[in-house]
Amino acid sequence: MDDASPNHNPAESEDAEKASIPTEEPRELTAEEQMARFEDALKEEDWGHQPC
Repeated sequence: MDDASPNHNPAESEDAEKASIPTEEPRELTAEEQMARFEDALKEEDWGHQPC
């Protein structure tokens, strides 16, 4: 009896591994980009100050 699964395709698993690896190096955010993301996060997540 063959141990390999009839549905196993090595090419598919290799493609899945390649897809999970980012192709670009993550770059540093500029100060403006960091502040914009911080402001967006505060608007969405910070419930400490609610307008009337």
